[in-house]
Amino acid sequence: MREPIQRPRLTGISFIVTVFDKRLYLPAVIDALARQEGPFAREFVFVDDGSADGSAELIAELTRGWHDKVLILRQPNRGASAATNEGARAASYPWLKFLDGDDLLVPGATARLLEAAEATNEAFAYGDLGTYRLEAPDPLGDGDPLQAPIIHEPDGLARFIRNCPSNSSTMLVASERYWAAGGCDERLISPDQALFLRLFAAGGGARVMGPVALAPHSAPGRLSEQRRRSRYESVLALYYLVTERKDISRRHRDLAYRRALARARTYHRAFGGPFFSRHLVRYLASFVRVPAEPAAEMYEALAAFTEDGSTERPPAWKPAALRQREAGEARQPVRTLGEV
Repeated sequence: MREPIQRPRLTGISFIVTVFDKRLYLPAVIDALARQEGPFAREFVFVDDGSADGSAELIAELTRGWHDKVLILRQPNRGASAATNEGARAASYPWLKFLDGDDLLVPGATARLLEAAEATNEAFAYGDLGTYRLEAPDPLGDGDPLQAPIIHEPDGLARFIRNCPSNSSTMLVASERYWAAGGCDERLISPDQALFLRLFAAGGGARVMGPVALAPHSAPGRLSEQRRRSRYESVLALYYLVTERKDISRRHRDLAYRRALARARTYHRAFGGPFFSRHLVRYLASFVRVPAEPAAEMYEALAAFTEDGSTERPPAWKPAALRQREAGEARQPVRTLGEV
């Protein structure tokens, strides 16, 4: 039986901000970070994942003069999951607060997440995700500290098997819990659904019932707007959950199987596939039975998302970290641009 992971004392938070060509968003992102208040020590670890637009240099400029420690790391492009792990490895404090380089933390979000963890005695807390428009005069609105209700989710796994309504920018997690769950899966570009699945497979969590972070209303190039690739990754994350986490319940396994087939049926049709297809047949059959070993059919569902109907992921959809490992290349070193 898995030993419970103790929630650390509230001694400090490392903000892990991953950035890939986010120069346009960084002034608003860093302003929102600077407005985070609360009774905790803090440091800021920015991981520039191979930006070509001067993002790292702008971060150094915008954080110059901050009293708290600011660490700016640069690495060749390896994907957001790999960048998140790199930031977590560099973190000094026992709590990790993740942030994508174009998302905004709402005022009081971090303090409220800490309160949620404290109130539920959990080592993991998250909130809802809202949206903002970059052109708005003040995307954060009136700036009043967040006071959204808190609930305990001892079993959040089912919710995130069905869908991923939040992203990693809404998370606060103890470093010990993060690494015990396996950290981010570097076989995937996005850290979002797979990380929620890993964290909830390892235990319960706390939820803040209101937006703690805001994602841009429209951000060309963001993975969520690359529908084929992002949906492929979501089903692949479910496949990894079922094949690699043998300790999850039969209920969760069956739910993941049905969700993978439902998503394949929906998007195969949305991408122009015929109404009657093997994806429809498998989806309908899933209401009658779930095979004792569902992994094979879950993997076959991946064919719904590729243009050629193959289950194999196109090389361009793979994160650079994975391509490097498959090619047997040495991991490229991370360079520290600056530390305040």
